[in-house]
Amino acid sequence: MKKMFITTALLFSVAALSSCTFVYKYVVPNYPANNGGNTEGGGGEETGVDDAGTYNIKVWCDDRIYDLTSTQIGNFVTQSNGKYTINLTIDRQDEGSAASRMTEDVSNGADIYVFAQDQLSKLKTAGALASIGGDIEKAVRAETEQVGIDAASINNKLYAFPFTSDNGYFMYYDKRVIPEADVGDIEKIVADCKAANKSIAYSIFGNGFYSASYFMATGCESLWDINAANKFTGYHDTYNTENGVTACKAIKFLKANNIFTNSDDPSKLGREKGGLGACISGIWNYKYAVDAIGENLGCAPMPCFSVDGKKYHISSFSGYKLIGVKPQTDAKKVSVCKRIARYLSSQLCQTERFNIANWGPTNTTCLELPQVKAHPGLAALRAQAPYSKPQVQCPSSWFSSVSSLANAIMADSSEGEIKAALASYEANLETFLDD
Repeated sequence: MKKMFITTALLFSVAALSSCTFVYKYVVPNYPANNGGNTEGGGGEETGVDDAGTYNIKVWCDDRIYDLTSTQIGNFVTQSNGKYTINLTIDRQDEGSAASRMTEDVSNGADIYVFAQDQLSKLKTAGALASIGGDIEKAVRAETEQVGIDAASINNKLYAFPFTSDNGYFMYYDKRVIPEADVGDIEKIVADCKAANKSIAYSIFGNGFYSASYFMATGCESLWDINAANKFTGYHDTYNTENGVTACKAIKFLKANNIFTNSDDPSKLGREKGGLGACISGIWNYKYAVDAIGENLGCAPMPCFSVDGKKYHISSFSGYKLIGVKPQTDAKKVSVCKRIARYLSSQLCQTERFNIANWGPTNTTCLELPQVKAHPGLAALRAQAPYSKPQVQCPSSWFSSVSSLANAIMADSSEGEIKAALASYEANLETFLDD
């Protein structure tokens, strides 16, 4: 996703919402409060702080949900019946790079921000995450799938709010180009797209998040040890093995067929080759895939490749997007920020995000909605789940190293050249312990 720093400042009051595009009604969740009462609006749960007042709050969120997030925070304010006035500043900031930006300067970072789950430990060590406790924590645990709670926790302590459950990828395709019988075989997909003069969008040579898919398919793994200071102290990496050689042999086939475009954005691809036949991407690009392909859009789990007569299902990363709250010296402000983050991750807001942006929920009630179960993109993610690997924390340089490895493999690379590329990759790992 693109990194954006465009900022808009908004002042929300009850009257300011009359011209909003989206109109929702927030019902305060009926969770027990510590003092037997209930707060108005927002998270609904008791925080133990009398936090009525006016606050300057900075939020970072992805461009795709910028307008919706602005409206949802406005609805939080209007449902508080005058309890809160929020001077809101929103930055368009993708969750993939939010953690890096946040840890560069926590004091000037966002008060509330969305980030990828593999950055949780890094953000916690940097002092960029307030822990979640009390009735808000009870509420989140009560209505979130357990794997989402695990993704947002360190040593069973909750440090963020589960935001989406869809941070993985699958295959979009044009049904007019690729028949259903071919969607499970990458060689047939390539042949179909070549015959129709269509391109395939797949960032396997430009983004380690995707490059690792072929290596994980053959059983390779790269796991990193982290100490209490959030420093990488060691690793277990099996890329420089026969499994890695097998993955590289499969990558040779991709290099031999020049129909791949190094991107995962279906809205900007395929024009130079007459259109898009397939795209490896995530649910965040569902709208753009619909725009690019239209009513003939299909969604499927990742296909298989074959090496030496054996089939391998192409793997993927899976994970969550989380919403975090920065610690504050002002107890009232951090209380309000937690309420807003809780509201943005609530059943209501998750349902709205699914309906408007197609983002996958973590709320157990939302997950049972018929429209969620029937969504083709989320169904493809569920089908891909047995072949996916959880995205765990690793050095940021590792992703670029994997993409460089994939790039080093040529269509005519010999087995000796493949092993040399794998050895070079392995020799570089030690340098990442300083990340």
